[in-house]
Amino acid sequence: MGIALAGNLLAQAPVRLPQVTPFLREPNGLRLAVLAAGSRITPGRVSNDHIEITVQGWIITSSTRADRRDGFDLSISAAGGENFRAAPDGELLGRAVTGALFNRVSARGGWTQIRRTGWIPRAGLTPRAPAVATRPQPAPPVSTLRESAGAVPRADPDSAERQATLRAGVVVRGAPDGAALATVASATTVTLGVRDREWVKVTIDGWVRQSDVSGLLMPRPAITAAMLRDSPEKYVGQTVDWRLQFLSHQKADELRPEMPLGHPYLLARGPLPETGFVYVLVSKDQAERLQGLKPLDELGVMVTVRSARTRYLATPVVELVRLGPGN
Repeated sequence: MGIALAGNLLAQAPVRLPQVTPFLREPNGLRLAVLAAGSRITPGRVSNDHIEITVQGWIITSSTRADRRDGFDLSISAAGGENFRAAPDGELLGRAVTGALFNRVSARGGWTQIRRTGWIPRAGLTPRAPAVATRPQPAPPVSTLRESAGAVPRADPDSAERQATLRAGVVVRGAPDGAALATVASATTVTLGVRDREWVKVTIDGWVRQSDVSGLLMPRPAITAAMLRDSPEKYVGQTVDWRLQFLSHQKADELRPEMPLGHPYLLARGPLPETGFVYVLVSKDQAERLQGLKPLDELGVMVTVRSARTRYLATPVVELVRLGPGN
């Protein structure tokens, strides 16, 4: 599954995108999604330096809603957009923008398969020349797709590691053309980051009272999903306190032989602040108690690690021991 052919063939064979690339409604048009570097595409028609392709992938059903407009039947409802993948829990293909319209192809468990034809800039198929830097620069993580769903920033070698001063009265926004986050009260030193059109990302160092911080300051869990991936056998059987983000109730199928067939489990994200998926085995009584959970609810749990991954996916399987206080 991937990003497939649309329109007349321009190339004989599929290619992989060498960089993060916007997926547009029409050439130079509204952004529908951001495609991940390495996504496999088959180029189609060419128009005004843009190439037509069709995107097809799987997205969490709870992040969509029925929306019959312009020949489509669903839209992306998750605030900040949502990732779509080559298969449920599979390879990341990109991130769809909130409100973008798609067609529903099929559904499986808590996942919906979506499809849409659109356009990418032809320049997206050309690898960018590496920036000259005084020290090695790490490649941006896949998580930067969340930031770039509304705009695709590009590396700015002229502004990397450079500081500047914001004048009093400047409005700091969450994204290019986005909502205001704060207004600079006095001249402030900032670090410049990536650029997007006439915008530049800035980092401001400052202090706030802890009482003004909403939400939990989550410490790193004793056993993380990254540790499980690095040492698959080392942590099996160990019990750990995690904080998870609930997505949906599921029942085990043949694709997940690490869980008894038909056994209830929770599809969740975590352990927070990590954003990967995790399967949480629950008893029948626990499943009934947790029926009131809503997608994106957070809960503290004590779990025992049963498997670092499933046969086909790098998704940990844990068993719920008990809920944490307040759940």
